[in-house]
Amino acid sequence: MTLVSCSTPCNLCGSEHAEQVGSVDRDGQPLRTVLCQNCGLVWTDPRPDSQQTRKFYSEEYRLQYKATYVPKRKHVYRETLRAIARYQAVASLLRPGMKLLDVGSGGGFFPYVARQQGLDAQGIEPNQGFAEYAQSTFGVPTTNDFLQDVNIPQECFDFISLNHVLEHVEDPCATLAQLRKWLKPDGYLVVEVPNVEATYHAPQNRYHVGHLYNFNPPTLELLGTKAGLTVHRSKLVTSADHVHVTFRPAAVNVQRNDFTMPENYRRVAGVLHRHTTLRHYASPVPYQRFVSKQLQYLTEKRAVRGDSGPREIADSLIAEHLSTAARHAA
Repeated sequence: MTLVSCSTPCNLCGSEHAEQVGSVDRDGQPLRTVLCQNCGLVWTDPRPDSQQTRKFYSEEYRLQYKATYVPKRKHVYRETLRAIARYQAVASLLRPGMKLLDVGSGGGFFPYVARQQGLDAQGIEPNQGFAEYAQSTFGVPTTNDFLQDVNIPQECFDFISLNHVLEHVEDPCATLAQLRKWLKPDGYLVVEVPNVEATYHAPQNRYHVGHLYNFNPPTLELLGTKAGLTVHRSKLVTSADHVHVTFRPAAVNVQRNDFTMPENYRRVAGVLHRHTTLRHYASPVPYQRFVSKQLQYLTEKRAVRGDSGPREIADSLIAEHLSTAARHAA
């Protein structure tokens, strides 16, 4: 690993010195990724300017990932199941009538599931195609804009969800601080991100041009603390080792100036160093993942036979996986 000076200071501890841990993205294109020696946060440096970033997410990102702005039937099936799993993971925190905001809501699947359970759910989505799809197909109120440009009154929401979004933003700490202002004093903010310590991807596939930051549990938790939040609970999602943290607004603003975690830096550096290409392909993980994916695709193909529309597919899955009592509690 090579020690480098950074054009972008660490978003957590402010250091401008880090180790280079990557030189290309998963497509083999140049992308320098660095690891902070003071706290263990990982980020892209240098990164595109704000104008380039906005163009990428408003016009290109969804096409790059899904090759379409209108989800295919198999994607409706897949994304509805994921939305149901997300709902089930936080159901104990939710009550009918709560105001819920899903940031980076894509095609509107999670807000739609929440609305079916009696919540007042809406979304924010920067991509115009997906925002329009959420509104026209699922009737989900969706603001087509970037988070930092949306004008929302303070203490407006009972629950805010940020699912695989924080890794894409230019200033994660400022994003969390903004969302804290939108939360009611007794509200919840749930953040899920990929885990930089996860080893299910091959080392050459670890970094992506769209992921400006890479977190592990300690960096995400401390970043929330810096933004005026307190950790309610933190866990790893078993299937993929994603970091899943539930925050609540802190009663008082944090009075802390030192956000260094040298032991976390050593922990992350150790994981990245040990996860070599040879070790990856000598383990059963990539082959198990391949088989699991093929079975998933086969299940999806069988499930969407016929001529059911997107809403019919979603409603059928919601009826199958969520109890009637929960659906009609309102």
